[in-house]
Amino acid sequence: MHKSKSHDLSITVLFLEPQPCIRALKYAEGLRSTEDDIRLVFAYMQRTLTQFYGYGDELFDRMIKLEEEDLPQQIRELIDAENIDIVHSHNAPDFLTVAAIEASQGRIPVIHDIHDLISIRSTPYGTLHPRDPHALESERRAVTECDGLIYVTTGVKKACESTYPIDQKPTLVFPNYVPRRLIPSTSRRKLSENDGEIHIVYEGSVDSVNLGSHYDLRDIFEAIADQGIHIHIYASRENPDYAAFADGNGYIRYHGHLDTRDLLQEITQYDYGWAGFNTARNKEHTDTVLANKVLEYIVCGLPVISFNHKTQQNFIEKNGIGIVINEIDELSSRLREQPALDEVRVRVLECRHNFTIEDKIRNVVDFYRSLAQWNV
Repeated sequence: MHKSKSHDLSITVLFLEPQPCIRALKYAEGLRSTEDDIRLVFAYMQRTLTQFYGYGDELFDRMIKLEEEDLPQQIRELIDAENIDIVHSHNAPDFLTVAAIEASQGRIPVIHDIHDLISIRSTPYGTLHPRDPHALESERRAVTECDGLIYVTTGVKKACESTYPIDQKPTLVFPNYVPRRLIPSTSRRKLSENDGEIHIVYEGSVDSVNLGSHYDLRDIFEAIADQGIHIHIYASRENPDYAAFADGNGYIRYHGHLDTRDLLQEITQYDYGWAGFNTARNKEHTDTVLANKVLEYIVCGLPVISFNHKTQQNFIEKNGIGIVINEIDELSSRLREQPALDEVRVRVLECRHNFTIEDKIRNVVDFYRSLAQWNV
């Protein structure tokens, strides 16, 4: 039987995710920075964090690979063997949360952490198609049957609450904050100081497969280049298509892939960070997003440029850390508004240390405590 720890000072948390992602890694870094006695176990189905990112497994007390068959039984045995107090299951997809709900049967709380709502997408999420009835049913069950919900943004929270009967479940909004160790301690000389031109950086994917997806940015980047503004691309994964796309255009430059620490130091040499999406097919989804890159640009001292995606626009304008445009043709004129942009740059430098995982992780610990009745 699983023993109660309601009067114990320690807690054991089981992370669940088919492929461990950067958000889970950030959580672990934050939790390890606290003085709380938290034991972390990670159960996954594909590669480990270290296999995927080059590091991360060392942040967990155990990494356990699950097999595809009979997931509820495997998770049930894991809960008992590791004396798990709370399950923190990450989407998408959502089937591991459903398996955890079936495995737990109400003995311990199951948190469903929503990175992405499949039901509001029009293009695939990896190999997961948004019209797959099994995926949609898993999402419904995970959201409505879990014991608590963590949302990556307020936009995802609103979209979820408008779609499903949440029944006043405990909830927490927790963006993808940046580990403090990744904040560059020094900045490189700006390229614009050498040539007098504007240099924008973009970190992430440039989709050339799913036409019209929110990462299909080729036309947008060409429109930026046509205005005499440099756009520098750093890929989340090496892709020869990106080099071919940039070839022959002196204002579009592809720099390959860098590990996160090196990347954040590298991008300090640019003037702005690009965070706008293509809204042709996934506008509802992009209105819920606060891209990881937004916070990474800010900790590097770069003002953010975005289209008017609702959640992202609200974050940028509330914190005064960038500019929001309606159409790409506005960009050149907006970047000539010198007094306003000077204020933005000052604000970015003032708040670049305000969005670290270490400073915000107490909200997650308190959320765990409230659900697991963990007294410290």
